[in-house]
Amino acid sequence: MDTQQHRSTGDHLGHVDSEVHHAVRYAVLAAAAGLGYLIVGALWDSTCKGATSVDTAACGAFQLTILAFGGPLILFAAGVWAFVRTYRVWRAEGTWWAWQGAGWLLMVLMFVSLTMGAPIAAPLLAG
Repeated sequence: MDTQQHRSTGDHLGHVDSEVHHAVRYAVLAAAAGLGYLIVGALWDSTCKGATSVDTAACGAFQLTILAFGGPLILFAAGVWAFVRTYRVWRAEGTWWAWQGAGWLLMVLMFVSLTMGAPIAAPLLAG
C-alpha cells in the first residue's frame, strides 16, 4: 500500500520563523508599556495622599481615572492588534500561533492590571 505523507502547511512548527520573533518582541514591549504605565500611575497616586501631597491639581478625578485605566487600555488595544495580526498571518499561511499566544497573554495581563489599577480610582468611583 503506497501512502503519501503530506506536511501541514498551516502551523510551521519546528521551523525558525521571523513571525515568532516579531510576536514575542511585540508582546514583551506591549506588556512593558502597559505595566509601566500602571506603575507610573501607582507612583503618581502615592504622591496625592497624605502629608506629602505634591500637586493637588494633578490629583483630580480625571487624572487618577486616566492613570488607573490607561495601562489596561494599552494592553487591551495591543491584544486586539495581536489578534488582528493573527488573522492576517493566518490568511497568508504564515506562523499565526505566535501572534495568537501574544494576544492571549496581553488580554490576561489586561485583566490582571485592571484589578491592580482599580484601587487607584476606587475612591473616585465610590462617590
